[in-house]
Amino acid sequence: MKPTYEDISSCDLRFELTAAGNDLRHYRARGDHATVELMLAWIDVLLDEWNRRTQGR
Repeated sequence: MKPTYEDISSCDLRFELTAAGNDLRHYRARGDHATVELMLAWIDVLLDEWNRRTQGR
């Protein structure tokens, strides 16, 4: 099976969201509030991109 462009794009975003979630948990556990805020902003950007891509389908 040959993946379509949308499949590859969503895989990339899923990987990024999973990694960002793991990082977020790590920095929360360490009490690094500044990095937690940055990670939340990054997750927000990733979700915005996810929504942008899925609206075009």
